[in-house]
Amino acid sequence: MTSSVPQGQTDVDDWFDIDKYRQAAGVAYDFSKKKLEDKGEETRKTIGYESEQKRRDEERDSKQAKQAYRY
Repeated sequence: MTSSVPQGQTDVDDWFDIDKYRQAAGVAYDFSKKKLEDKGEETRKTIGYESEQKRRDEERDSKQAKQAYRY
């Protein structure tokens, strides 16, 4: 009988493969790291866009105020 249980172990539930655990942990880490990087990039884009909009709005408001002041 061939078994995937290491010598000296009697039950499959008594052990786990540390290499597979490390591999799975590495995959989970890489996934979460990439997800955070993507979220950070999206946040930077959003902040940049909102800042640009605010500058445009302020410039428009300033022009309107100057124009109204002249009359």
